[in-house]
Amino acid sequence: MTRDQIIQACIETVEEMREEWVPNPRTRYKTSTGNMAFNALKYVVEGDVFRVYVDEQVAPYVWYTIKPWLSPRWNGKRNPNQDWDKIFQDEFTQRLARKLGGKIE
Repeated sequence: MTRDQIIQACIETVEEMREEWVPNPRTRYKTSTGNMAFNALKYVVEGDVFRVYVDEQVAPYVWYTIKPWLSPRWNGKRNPNQDWDKIFQDEFTQRLARKLGGKIE
């Protein structure tokens, strides 16, 4: 498989996930606008590196979506979006590995 085919598979994987992904799918179109998935989720190709990131200019609140809630206001409840970034990464890696017919480590 060529570099360009691998990069194309990466792009296709991000675009597939963008359509179905918000940090907490239960909040889709309720409290979530999908801004991070539809507008702030971006990717860039730098040489042989494919990097996926959330543009903080578009979604400056991104860091609050992945961290534990510390405020007493939440009475010790877990942030329902906490660790969505790790879940996204794992899902991306699994999907990409299937597309490429191998294992990504």
